[in-house]
Amino acid sequence: MSREMLQTPHGATNNARPHDQGDGFPVKPLSSGTQVGSSTGTRGDSANGSGNGTRSFVGRHRKKILVGTVVLTLSAVGVLIALLVKRPWNHNDESSSSFFGGHRGGTHGDGNGNNAAGNNNGSPPRFDNKSVVQISSSVRCNAHTPPLDQPFEYGKQPIRGVNLGGWLVLEPFITPSMFEPYISQNVTDEYTLTKLLGKEKAKEYLQKHYSTWVTEDTFKRIRDLGLNHVRIPVGFWALGGLTEDEPYVPDLSLDYLLQGLKWAAQYGLRAMVEIHGAPGSQNGWNHSGRSGEIRWMNGTPEGEINGERTIEYIKQLTRLLQGPGMEHVSPMFGLLNEPAIFMLERPPIDKWYKNAFKEFRNITGAGKGPWGVLHDGFLGLTEWEGFMPNSDRLALDVHNYLIFDHNLIRLSRNDQVNFPCDVWSKNMQKSTAAFGPTLVGEFSSATNDCATYLNGIGVGYRWDGSFQPEEDRIKGLPLDEAACQPKLHGAEDGYCSCKEQNRIGYYTPEYRKFLSDFTQTQMDAFEQGMGWFYWNFKTETNALWSYFDGAEQGWIPKDANNRPGGCLSLGRSIEPYSG
Repeated sequence: MSREMLQTPHGATNNARPHDQGDGFPVKPLSSGTQVGSSTGTRGDSANGSGNGTRSFVGRHRKKILVGTVVLTLSAVGVLIALLVKRPWNHNDESSSSFFGGHRGGTHGDGNGNNAAGNNNGSPPRFDNKSVVQISSSVRCNAHTPPLDQPFEYGKQPIRGVNLGGWLVLEPFITPSMFEPYISQNVTDEYTLTKLLGKEKAKEYLQKHYSTWVTEDTFKRIRDLGLNHVRIPVGFWALGGLTEDEPYVPDLSLDYLLQGLKWAAQYGLRAMVEIHGAPGSQNGWNHSGRSGEIRWMNGTPEGEINGERTIEYIKQLTRLLQGPGMEHVSPMFGLLNEPAIFMLERPPIDKWYKNAFKEFRNITGAGKGPWGVLHDGFLGLTEWEGFMPNSDRLALDVHNYLIFDHNLIRLSRNDQVNFPCDVWSKNMQKSTAAFGPTLVGEFSSATNDCATYLNGIGVGYRWDGSFQPEEDRIKGLPLDEAACQPKLHGAEDGYCSCKEQNRIGYYTPEYRKFLSDFTQTQMDAFEQGMGWFYWNFKTETNALWSYFDGAEQGWIPKDANNRPGGCLSLGRSIEPYSG
């Protein structure tokens, strides 16, 4: 999960929201050719810079490193050949072998690259009787949502969902107990954890976690809270095909993904499966699997290889989601979570997005298979106006948080409550008109960044003035001023203490009312687009990031379809977008 900058208010440009047809958003509208504006914020400012240091160095010393570049390129080619030999990825959508035997359009392989006609109707091993999703025409999660065997009308009825974060991709802030025994040994993410433990111990460690963090009861509780979707993050390692320097546990989490989809179907919930971690890390944050350097599409031969590998993983997972029964329970697919485009060169990423979506649709066929979902890459929604017009069921995902922006985290309670009604609602309307279907894949009730390890292990917090990224620490830069100011944020004792903010017992009735108002105004705002997924369904240590805790404690509605609060209840109506 990340931690996205805000989408700031912009001038109106387009003059109409696309008319609903069919499922509400059948095709992206053509670009109006008008400028919607640009987003701002600490990360957005970085997006307008000159790029990372590696590319600047190459530009200045191109002749000096020509020989080195040739050597690196040859080495990279060698690595790619080795990968292809190790795992025969499918480069022919019609007949070649794949991780799962090359399922496409109803034809299955036998797991060895052959199109079998016997043995469980030609299904590869993953499509045995245990993995087939059984769909009953009567299964529906609630009266507001159609049964699974009927289309969900995206654009006409809102997505109301939660993320199953911290399950198949680990995050220190969601399950700190999994990391704390090993922090002294420099464990900061799933990469360093599995590398330290070794494959056998790591497999045992993860299997225990997978089987207990999410269970059948998880899906039942989600259904009972009036939700209709779940977003399931998964790492590329779930599909195997790892290189020698990738210590992740392969394949295991895929079995749990399949079980999760079965449970979702059992309770009438639809799933958005999305690749949360790409080879090389698409953003350098711990929730990609590996923190530190971005080794994905970073302008190097290694980055190009990791980009190509990611597309192959997208193809394999797409084939899996074309399997028996899957079309009903998995109508959305996230091609890649939070690529840090603001730190990379954009043109190659645009090309990568187009190629990835093309390969995705080559497998599903036109008008078939899940919606494809792209993340905005922290550039801001307006930067995607007119991108890939007339695409077949393509949606844009943005993650909205106040707390990672130094200005927004300092807003008064009243301003934070009103911000979604006044700003985010308009951004959703404008993006829907200028790009097409737009959803919020992550948001939370948090108005501070106090959750343990939220910003990374040992990084500190903006709220209490202890935040200092490693690069600032290396440079000897001073700590920023604490974001919490008693004169703006209330005078309760301990309000500016992260220790207290992490403790439910500290929350006063007034504070809970504030959390309720803020959560519901966000829900209202995001339903001006396709809808929302809350991050997260639960955490170990901070209730402001837990949908389950919020519902139990009263600041999240017990029925997402019957919300007592929101913009109108506060006298903040959301005006329809008029261009």
